[in-house]
Amino acid sequence: SKSYDLDSADPFWATNCTAPFPKVAEEVESGLQKYKAAVAEVNRQTEFSGESESDGLLGNTQSLVSAVNSLPELTERKRVIDKHTNIATALLRMIKTRALDVFYQAEEEMMVSSSSGGDKAALLSLLQDQSKGEPADKLRLALVYLLSCETTPPPADLDLIEEALITAGANPASFSYVKRMRSLARHQHARAGSGSGSGPSTAGASSQSNLVDWADKLYTTGISAVTKGMKSLLSGGHQPLVAKVVENLMDGKPGAEMDTYALFDPKAAKGMGGGDGGKGRGPMKEALVFMIGGGNYLEYHSLMELGSRNPAAPKSIIYGSTDILTGTQFVEQLEELGKKMGV
Repeated sequence: SKSYDLDSADPFWATNCTAPFPKVAEEVESGLQKYKAAVAEVNRQTEFSGESESDGLLGNTQSLVSAVNSLPELTERKRVIDKHTNIATALLRMIKTRALDVFYQAEEEMMVSSSSGGDKAALLSLLQDQSKGEPADKLRLALVYLLSCETTPPPADLDLIEEALITAGANPASFSYVKRMRSLARHQHARAGSGSGSGPSTAGASSQSNLVDWADKLYTTGISAVTKGMKSLLSGGHQPLVAKVVENLMDGKPGAEMDTYALFDPKAAKGMGGGDGGKGRGPMKEALVFMIGGGNYLEYHSLMELGSRNPAAPKSIIYGSTDILTGTQFVEQLEELGKKMGV
């Protein structure tokens, strides 16, 4: 096996690092064809084509000098093309072996679907198909299904999915954790709809009640945000939720996502510095976005694209997070949380 270092010094990587695989494959083929055309042009120029012997010799000498001067560039282009051809070939082999295109299509349909149970049959079919995917692929598919559902699926359906994951050899701890979080969110909505009843009679009981309410709200908000993010990821403009929120905050646009954000203005008069969520303020040219917890390159690139979307009025956006996670690492964190909760 071979390994390659990819960085900004690689022109192909710098241009295509955020592109989907089909686009990358097209660019590899295009680069190869351009290289072949350049080699053919060098060969054509070095052919003897003068009307007289002296003219031909002079012209051929100049062509040879030009060809020699172009050799280092052509050699480097060939090296880059060979490297990315090998990488793309290995990726394509893995995609076919694991049927990742099938899983990707299924995940995309789940994320843009408005139904909470319309994809259950397709999901179970893929989870039970031993010829497609690895346990990690099936676990990811089940998590996408659970997070993309607008309403929590019935417990019986979730039990079937969990059994299918176990049969496929996947550890269901991360799925059980997300299922538990969604259950807490459902109970919180039910409590909010039924009212709170009579209040506690002591300050201690009141504090305890407030703490429980705060915890429930935290779980509900967290799961709701993730669900909205999953829904918006591949719908409309393919814009992750964080990019939409940052755009609205910087432009001062109203929106449901803005209600939980406060504005603190050091220039405002005392007692008038916060609480309006930034509505009516803007446009803002600079933003520092920090995710408390795991971040990812999709969010980073979406924010960079947001910053450069309007060349006439570019935005300066800095993105940071406690950690940068791959999809596998994120699932591992969910699994660890599931183990700690005993689910």
